[in-house]
Amino acid sequence: MKRALVVGTGTVMGVAAVLALNPDGTVASPAASASSHSSSSGTTAGSTGSGSGSSSGTASSGSSSGSSTTTSSSGKKTYTGSTVDVGNGYGNIAVEVVVNGGRIVDINALEVPQNDHRSAMISQMAFPSLKQQAIAAQSASISGVSGASYTSAGFVQSLRDALSQAGLA
Repeated sequence: MKRALVVGTGTVMGVAAVLALNPDGTVASPAASASSHSSSSGTTAGSTGSGSGSSSGTASSGSSSGSSTTTSSSGKKTYTGSTVDVGNGYGNIAVEVVVNGGRIVDINALEVPQNDHRSAMISQMAFPSLKQQAIAAQSASISGVSGASYTSAGFVQSLRDALSQAGLA
């Protein structure tokens, strides 16, 4: 009987510890955790996340304009892709592509799906992989990320728009 009590208590404490961890490895207080779940706005430039809550289907073709180009003194040019609604209420995705000498040197997330906790977690997992694939391919012809099909399709659509502006599509 005492062993069952110790094992049960240890299991409950272990599960509570796992649930208290954030994806970035920090421990969240209950108040911080509650406030992070209520946020539904997209991220800003410099974000590292992208994703959706589904692994099947296709992204909606809805997008909005807002493209721009900037040039830095080092010869790098930045092109902003259109904002794409990834569908099913997950949110929007928009990327910014940095080009130097006709080559993609960086891709930044301007907006990623953040409408719920799951979308935010998937965004955080998927965007680095999508970015790495696109830079390696030097194009929008990438395989995407399993488990983030809607976001992968939206990422490709926004990336194609930015690369088209850069004359690389």
